[in-house]
Amino acid sequence: MRRLPLLAVLILAVAAGRAGASRAPIILGYPYTARCPGAGIADVVDRWHMYACNCTSYVAWALTANGQRTDWFVAGSMDAWNWPNVARLAHLRVDTHPAVGAVAVWPKLAKPFGHVAYVTGVHGRLIDVAEYNLPDLGQRSTFVFGTRTGVPTVGAVFIHVPRRDEPPR
Repeated sequence: MRRLPLLAVLILAVAAGRAGASRAPIILGYPYTARCPGAGIADVVDRWHMYACNCTSYVAWALTANGQRTDWFVAGSMDAWNWPNVARLAHLRVDTHPAVGAVAVWPKLAKPFGHVAYVTGVHGRLIDVAEYNLPDLGQRSTFVFGTRTGVPTVGAVFIHVPRRDEPPR
């Protein structure tokens, strides 16, 4: 008799763990990959009206792939440095608190453009990101996909983009 209740508790615990577990963000499958790096250099415009193989295009794709809203984008105003301003106009939450699925924005990196990345992990004040076209700081080639882990959040702000079926938060 003792085994049946214990088994029931184990089954419920496993089911509860699965129900509460969040799935990993989608970060692979960017449709312009085959064109990179040439597309970024050639100024190929993507479906979000951004330049393909740039950080903004990749993050727009990541938001779409993860079921998040992109209806707040303003064509011609989406250089990375300006994303927080456009997000605030759309009543999206912009703050200094990272979250998985948020957009990390470094407005002063690679002036005058800035840089955006998709947050895939949070570890206190360090984050993991997926990104395209990390500004060349003498360490990498540009117009390529990359992931970074343990990235300090200094100088970054975060846009909390709701799912397509949710109102702004």
